[in-house]
Amino acid sequence: MALDVLGMPRRESRTRTFQILKQVGLQHRRFHHPLSLSGGEQQRVAIARALVNEPEILLADEPTGNLESELTIDIMDLIANAATRGTTVIVATHDMGLIERFGKRTVRLEAGRIVEDSPATGRAA
Repeated sequence: MALDVLGMPRRESRTRTFQILKQVGLQHRRFHHPLSLSGGEQQRVAIARALVNEPEILLADEPTGNLESELTIDIMDLIANAATRGTTVIVATHDMGLIERFGKRTVRLEAGRIVEDSPATGRAA
């Protein structure tokens, strides 16, 4: 629907939508009502909706909070790929394993204040 609102031709909109649903592993659920989806599936739909438009900025608050560990890496890979295509990505997470795995710049907050600002380590996922 977001692509339709932006005036994208219907055929291109459907193609892009199917492709992003495939990337988040939900192409088989594309005709299901949102309330019939599990919490993790709904979260993946939200991520797909955010990425389908190839935004300039993506703010993700705990984007993998309700997902299994294998799917968590897949979703974070999608988000990281968006960054390589030019999207500015900010991810808020409590998952230190993700932070270490992706090796990106990390800004740590405590009580709303910056207590650490570490540069990227150059590690890839």
